[in-house]
Amino acid sequence: SLNNSGVIIQKGTLHRCVGQLSYGVYKTDNRLKDIWVSLTTDMEYNAPLYKGTGRVYLEPRKKGNFLYYTPIEFSETDQWEFDDGIFQFCSDNVVLGTKKLKFRQMVGSNEGTWRIALKALPGQNAQVVVGTAAPARVIELRRGETVIADYDLVKGFTNTIEEDYRKLGHLGKGGGEGYVWVYSGEGKLLISEMEGMGLS
Repeated sequence: SLNNSGVIIQKGTLHRCVGQLSYGVYKTDNRLKDIWVSLTTDMEYNAPLYKGTGRVYLEPRKKGNFLYYTPIEFSETDQWEFDDGIFQFCSDNVVLGTKKLKFRQMVGSNEGTWRIALKALPGQNAQVVVGTAAPARVIELRRGETVIADYDLVKGFTNTIEEDYRKLGHLGKGGGEGYVWVYSGEGKLLISEMEGMGLS
């Protein structure tokens, strides 16, 4: 629902829209945005943009193919990176770009080769909604804490978090846990459980 505001949606997801709305394509429209995209992302994310007053409806999901939606509010101090497949829509007061995963990250992830990167405009708060196949929530990682997972637990994180996909333990037969995801630093993580896991 839009009230003299705007929304950026994932490409190809529009079902219908009703109201006094204008359509465009998200793109950087000032030098500040251009500089941010060039420094922190690999390219722009050219997504549909709707502005005005009215309602925008996304394509309904196939029967039995449900998504769990998680809204996340963030300010200009946070830069979020999300797996490309989970981005649904966000407010239009953001700078939006994409980042290419490193080869090692691609090996450990089944979410493609790109991530969506979002940052709120200066002095503003923005909101993004993501959709995952299982329930998800945001957790905060404090100084000295580390998250280690042997599956793709983390679906998004702030840029103050360091991500690595590496072998845990020494090489050789029976030498540790194999390759795992490791997250460290101070910031926020979006984590999603595996089906039936009962994450609390």
